[in-house]
Amino acid sequence: MDNELRRELIAKSPISYEGLRKLNIGAGALHFVQGIMMLGLGLLITWDRDIYTFYLKFKISTVPPTFQVVPDPQVAFTISYLGAILASFLLISAFAHFTIAFARKDKYVQNLKNGMNPYRWYEYALSSSIMLVILATFVGVWELWSLVMIFVLNAMMIMFGYLMEKINQYPKKTDWSPYLLGCVSGFTPWVVIAAYFVAAVNSTGVSPPNFVYLALAIYFIMFNTFSINMVLQYKGIGKWKDYLYGERVYIILSLAAKTLLAWLVFVGIYAPF
Repeated sequence: MDNELRRELIAKSPISYEGLRKLNIGAGALHFVQGIMMLGLGLLITWDRDIYTFYLKFKISTVPPTFQVVPDPQVAFTISYLGAILASFLLISAFAHFTIAFARKDKYVQNLKNGMNPYRWYEYALSSSIMLVILATFVGVWELWSLVMIFVLNAMMIMFGYLMEKINQYPKKTDWSPYLLGCVSGFTPWVVIAAYFVAAVNSTGVSPPNFVYLALAIYFIMFNTFSINMVLQYKGIGKWKDYLYGERVYIILSLAAKTLLAWLVFVGIYAPF
């Protein structure tokens, strides 16, 4: 859709900026209350998971003379309060919503008039990457630097969404290159997770807990729903011709997805079914 037309539709939108601000306040409050509840519960219950490094170890023997290179797994650290870490998934979202609604409300409105919301992408880059790393540990990705790469690649995918909005504020024709690059970046961690997941399922008598199947399915569906929302915005399909409608959908999707996913994973951690 023509970006000049998009700005004209934003100016004529029936959705008010004050209405979006109130929606952010409501979403932030719900995220905050849930986050505090989860933090309290998470600190009461421990759940240990060792995170490893797999550096190489050189073994040299003189009699007989041999030289070997073997992996040397070492425990880098142990996560004991995963529930409390999971709470950050919700609390980061609450902080972002409150920042938009109060501290940066004028800037938020100005950004919306230009067809962008950078605060959304900053928050998603952190919160969604934390959740994806947690889910990755459930299928056997326990190596520290693999988890770091999953976190960074997912965060980069989100920030390509920010770049998509940033560079398409003024050009008449939509530039889809950030979206396509984001798809490549975001798809890569899923290839890694799928490989570990299939290996775990195929191993003798061992598979991820049942809740992991559901959590991964929900995350993947929601992951693509956010992407579809962006496509609908920039294609100008139906109600999505109005950028503010897509903004409202982002807020609702975020609240619904994070609430469902956070509690599913939290309950699953302590009561696998």
